[in-house]
Amino acid sequence: MFKIDKEDFVFEVTEELSCYEEIGREGAEKWAEGFEKWCIEKRNKADSISLKDESEIFDIADEYLEAVEEGKISEYWKSFSL
Repeated sequence: MFKIDKEDFVFEVTEELSCYEEIGREGAEKWAEGFEKWCIEKRNKADSISLKDESEIFDIADEYLEAVEEGKISEYWKSFSL
């Protein structure tokens, strides 16, 4: 388990997402906006994020890609957790 600064976490996930042709930079920014909304709704004001390991960042990106492809972005955010 390790902690990553929230800003660095968002950067890492958006960088990974922007590599996907289906998502690109614009879609990655939409994820970042959705993440901020999720934090507000969950009242998550922490400055850092705890992750099991770095592969969790890739899993988050893969799950978002799947949600985009299936048109299930709102369901993605409903089930999103850290």
